[in-house]
Amino acid sequence: MALVIVTGGSTGIGAATVRKFAAEGFDVAFLDTNVRDGKTLASESHWGSLLFLETDVSSKSAVEKAVNAAVEKFGPPVALFANAGVHRPTSIFELSEEDVNFHIDVNLKGVLYSVAAVAGFMREAKSGSIVLMSSDQAFVGKPGCLVYGATKGAVAQMTKGLSVEFSPYGVRVNAVCPATVRTPLTERVFQQVAEADFDGDLDAAWAAEAKAHPIGRVAEPSEIAEVVFFLSQNSSAFMTGALVPVDGGLTAQ
Repeated sequence: MALVIVTGGSTGIGAATVRKFAAEGFDVAFLDTNVRDGKTLASESHWGSLLFLETDVSSKSAVEKAVNAAVEKFGPPVALFANAGVHRPTSIFELSEEDVNFHIDVNLKGVLYSVAAVAGFMREAKSGSIVLMSSDQAFVGKPGCLVYGATKGAVAQMTKGLSVEFSPYGVRVNAVCPATVRTPLTERVFQQVAEADFDGDLDAAWAAEAKAHPIGRVAEPSEIAEVVFFLSQNSSAFMTGALVPVDGGLTAQ
């Protein structure tokens, strides 16, 4: 078996990706602060083994400790999905230092620390695939998403820089850029949207979001997981530095 590391793996897109890789026979170590859902997922039976590691990705030392524990158990990683992220609606008119730091610590520093923790192993192996979680907001702006969008734009640029730096070592770096995906994270965000713009009607908020996508709906986590898996396999061997929209046509408009 070969090791895959997924950050933010307890729920949503991360959990769907954990299940996809494990179903395909990979050993998967997934990092998250969500202990309850992480332990539940780790108890599932798959062809590959699952290891949950309680980890705050905003801490460099914590990420290094978790990755080293996974490597000690399964061997060096062949793939990383740096997925952990947070999203709080923010406006330039109601900007708090706490919200800015919260987004940067997880969405930006957490990605850097995750990549750094696997970099040495992949350089030594002269192979590996890294997939970063960016967003449709690497391409478009959305109201109430100023700081979140800024961090995802930074991840998109990081993808390009890392792909150039890693290519001499046989390591590929790509980013997946989803539009809205129905996950526990977005459920919380849309509850706030519903209260602010739809008189508390959550169904109306989701319906309006679905209409924003030419395909007429939002995505499911498993649909993003399939793209992450593709970007991690030899079938995408000529892809590096790519920002891959999985957005139901939203950015085509």
